[in-house]
Amino acid sequence: MFSLIIKTTFIYFAMLVIIRIMGKREIGQLSPFDLVIAIMIAELAIFPIENEELGIIDGLVPIIVLAFLEILLSILSLKSIFIRRLVSGRPEILIKNGEILYEALKKTKYNVNDLLHQLRMKDIFDIDDVKVALLETSGDITVLKQSDDSFKLPVIIDGKISYNKELVNINKEWLQKKLQDIGVDKSQILLATIDENKELKIYQRNGDDQ
Repeated sequence: MFSLIIKTTFIYFAMLVIIRIMGKREIGQLSPFDLVIAIMIAELAIFPIENEELGIIDGLVPIIVLAFLEILLSILSLKSIFIRRLVSGRPEILIKNGEILYEALKKTKYNVNDLLHQLRMKDIFDIDDVKVALLETSGDITVLKQSDDSFKLPVIIDGKISYNKELVNINKEWLQKKLQDIGVDKSQILLATIDENKELKIYQRNGDDQ
């Protein structure tokens, strides 16, 4: 009994350290990969406690390997938009200017009942009141109402032009010309947002804002 208490206590604190190293994120913010890792780690943590013949080190090795994979993929996701989209996907436009985009619903396996439920949770009962509804990678829906006159949407993230340009009726050529006029190289942009007046706010990697 005493050895079981010691083993459980050790694994408990080891798990706290491993989870802390992996970073802090809410359940709703976990990507499918993150969720799989979390479930696997939770299951593996039980084995050393239930199996008296399994040593603590042997029980922690697979957990440490999974934690290493999670950290490695997180680092790669920070450096590569391609890997980030591969792991987490990207937000999808479900409603634009009061029109439900059926192809987007099919692509995301999101049915109309779920969509209406999410809108009602945000006190929206008329589709015509929605300027834009985005299905986020976390599964939440972000809504911009027709009455929302002030907004800022990201159009460049980590040096890559975002699909959000479609929401403010600009194209890639317009955005590139705007950057040339300002004298900023796209690759140096950490984040660029645009408002309803097509005014750009640029946050550069070196900390300079424009």
